Amino acid sequence: MIKAVIFDIDNTLTDFMRMKHAEVDAAVEAMIDAGLKVDKDAMVKKIFDVYWKEGVEDQKIFDKVLQKEFGRIDYKILASGILGYRRAKDGTMTLYPHVTMTLIELM
Repeated sequence: MIKAVIFDIDNTLTDFMRMKHAEVDAAVEAMIDAGLKVDKDAMVKKIFDVYWKEGVEDQKIFDKVLQKEFGRIDYKILASGILGYRRAKDGTMTLYPHVTMTLIELM
């Protein structure tokens, strides 16, 4: 008899990297809307370059990239990026096909 099943969510139940790309795209668009003067694709690439070096779950990624690129952090732009990221995260977290049925079967 199975009493427990343990697993993580990222790339087990959801496509984590698809979600991460959508979140970063939305964050950069929000920062541009707040006044950041950058090329969107170039900024997304810079963010992912830092992710690959320092870890894809880095909670201070936007702070680091803004500081590196502009020598300071504009908190209006930072806040806009964080809000854009979180909104996209809420909208893109979807399960892989058949996950729901599998979870129901495990109950």
